[in-house]
Amino acid sequence: MGFLSDLLGTSSTYSADMKSLSREQIRLLVSRSKVRTLDAKEEVLVEEVIEKTKVSGRTSLRKIDEQLRSLVSKNAISIHDKQGVMKQFEQYFEKNQ
Repeated sequence: MGFLSDLLGTSSTYSADMKSLSREQIRLLVSRSKVRTLDAKEEVLVEEVIEKTKVSGRTSLRKIDEQLRSLVSKNAISIHDKQGVMKQFEQYFEKNQ
């Protein structure tokens, strides 16, 4: 069970701290030049899902992770896509504390 939850990311270890995030920043972080495993359709889908996590222009890594896990469970993106996107947001949130 531990392996499966690690693979699917069902146990979130991400922070719930909210950070400001513009639509343009989302586009830059999710771009196929940064996450090479995404195709154009997946890129747009991920951008839209992350945009919906925002409250008053702010979101958290935990909310992003939850939405990406949902997309993986629906086979809309791969686990590799999720990992690549989360890596970009982790770096962004670390730099913009």
